[in-house]
Amino acid sequence: MVVAITKYFDWTLDLLDVVTALLCGEMKEKVFCAIPEGVEVDEDFDCFELLKAIYGLKQASRVWNENFHEFVCSIGFQVSDFDPCLYLKITSGECVLLLVYVDDVLVTGSSTELIMRTKSDLKARFEMTDSGKCAFVLGIEMVYNDNGSVTICQRRYVEDVLKRFGMTDCKAVTSPISS
Repeated sequence: MVVAITKYFDWTLDLLDVVTALLCGEMKEKVFCAIPEGVEVDEDFDCFELLKAIYGLKQASRVWNENFHEFVCSIGFQVSDFDPCLYLKITSGECVLLLVYVDDVLVTGSSTELIMRTKSDLKARFEMTDSGKCAFVLGIEMVYNDNGSVTICQRRYVEDVLKRFGMTDCKAVTSPISS
């Protein structure tokens, strides 16, 4: 839907990637973990209390989402009633949309200035890489055509699956679906 909106209004679509997103939040409940083998501690403890979320922890994604949600709401965004991963900000008749999928954030909107300010605010709060114009998202390639249209292509994903299963030399067959 966001891609369709960007094309309809001729907006840019940028991609930000949050570096170590799941390590960005603090735990709100008490979680303990066993002391890993080989780790030496001064006292005689059986476990550690986790103060921050870590990868592999069931709560890590929720903690990250709460952290991101609280921040973007604090800078004027509202969560969409239709999609909890879509945030909207409307200022002086201009709007910015943020679409979040784990650690990927798609940014688009009607105002380049508002987009740049939003990206700056996000980068000040979270360590992020800015890929600029979105070329890949969720393993899907975005092909920008000369006529202004966008084609989504999963060629790279299919090639990765074939490679993973040792099928790179398999023969292609036609599909009953016309292309």
